[in-house]
Amino acid sequence: MVSRLGERIKGQQMSKRGKRSNFRVVISEQIKEQLIEDIFFRRYKPGDKLVESALAKNLSVSQTSVREALRSLIAMGFLESEPFKGITVRSFTKQDLWEVYTVRAALESLSIQQLAPKITEEQIADLEQIVEDMVEAGKRGDITERMLLNIEFHKTLIRQSGNKLILRLFENLQFGSYSLMTGSISKMDPVEIAARHRDLIDVLRSRDPDKAAAAIRRHIESVGKPIVESLEAKPPDGDQMDAAEKIGG
Repeated sequence: MVSRLGERIKGQQMSKRGKRSNFRVVISEQIKEQLIEDIFFRRYKPGDKLVESALAKNLSVSQTSVREALRSLIAMGFLESEPFKGITVRSFTKQDLWEVYTVRAALESLSIQQLAPKITEEQIADLEQIVEDMVEAGKRGDITERMLLNIEFHKTLIRQSGNKLILRLFENLQFGSYSLMTGSISKMDPVEIAARHRDLIDVLRSRDPDKAAAAIRRHIESVGKPIVESLEAKPPDGDQMDAAEKIGG
């Protein structure tokens, strides 16, 4: 992680002098993305401590850039900060995963209901391009890129709905989304993944909000529910998923 990202950052430092503020933002984003990948592949495991000064030294970047990246990852749920303990990789429980699954079903059902009647051909084309990129990443065997594109597809759906609150809530669930996808995307055929997302696009073409909401619930259930059940994660009561569907529908 350190050598690959460090070399990329050093190269950019040579070409972007004089644009320090914007450059720092770019570097902070790159650090954040790399740390997400490292957590996904368990290079950093739950409970591992991340030290700001050590990361900055290894990457040859400012502590400010590292600090911004770490703050963002704390807000997204990947890391947690505790007094006298510092910043560590968050442990994700079975109950956490169940909650992410049910809330995502509700949020995405609502957003796609809002999107379906007004979706444009240009927006459909944007979604189709993401699916094509998924296929290409699958051909390369790039699991990380497939996962990122999967999340980008769902974020794009929400963004296209125009509901900024749902988008913010979805972004705060990203750690759980990555955890769910860790157990699914790496084992699934890229062609199957693409087909599932194309099915969603086809439903959106009908401009029927109820059909779209039902389709996204089935889509999330087909990926998330088996993973949660395989971890023996059970809801505190039997009504959580019903409540999610009512909110989404």
